[in-house]
Amino acid sequence: MKWMVKGVLVAVICCVVVPAQAWWGDGHGILTEGAVLALPEEVPAFFRAGGAVASNVVFDPDLFKNRGVSTLDHAEHGEHYFDLEYLKGRAIPAKRYDFIALCQELDLDPGRVGLAPYSIAEWTERLTVAFAEHRQWPENETVQQKCLIYAGFIAHYAEDICQPLHATVHFDGMRQEDGTKVGKGIHEEVDSAVERLGFTPQGLAEKQEPVAFDSLLGSVVAQIEESNGMVDEVYALMGQWEDGENAEVRALAEARARRAVGFTASLYLTAWRNSEAIRLPGWLAR
Repeated sequence: MKWMVKGVLVAVICCVVVPAQAWWGDGHGILTEGAVLALPEEVPAFFRAGGAVASNVVFDPDLFKNRGVSTLDHAEHGEHYFDLEYLKGRAIPAKRYDFIALCQELDLDPGRVGLAPYSIAEWTERLTVAFAEHRQWPENETVQQKCLIYAGFIAHYAEDICQPLHATVHFDGMRQEDGTKVGKGIHEEVDSAVERLGFTPQGLAEKQEPVAFDSLLGSVVAQIEESNGMVDEVYALMGQWEDGENAEVRALAEARARRAVGFTASLYLTAWRNSEAIRLPGWLAR
């Protein structure tokens, strides 16, 4: 994601270049704990009690964007966003390498467009397989921890695309016809809203009704399109995002935070339901 890290001072002292990140500060942690709390009882108890693990891991994708690990840094950035406008209405392919082929056809850099649909779908399917392992070895604590680790990765990318500025070319300001840009800095202002406005996991989990998606990638694409459709609403509040008393700011920030919690919880439920049909290889022993 394109967000700011809470420990900037530490980063400067250590001479580490830290990239901007999504849901600034503890935002990702708050949203992830909320998503776990929102789950129905059909999801295994260990998972519903594992919000602390998932909300710890959820920050890892931003840690990977570090010039000290340049290969990983290069690969990671595009996983956090999808700039929908670049495709000009073309359908988003179902698989990552088909998307890369489409970008070649359109003379686009896949990393510039973004790869978030595939990071979300692929990590959700990893959790699906891990849940299948849990079904076969329900007392295996290592498998349980693996499920929660995967959940943290799903949460990060899923929560990112619920932030409208992760679904548009206008991620931090809008380019004007004269070449100038207005609104630079708005990305961080929106990112910081979850923590700054005092939203809690418990509050965001209330009245959520997660659903299992029939089409995993289709649901991800639909979420990106929804977020992209809210970009103008975000920019309409330009210059007001840091006003914690502004009712419109609070309402929009809460709506996006609740959507991030509900969408992430739905991905978890989808993985659990789909895991029932997974057949593990006979050679696997846990």
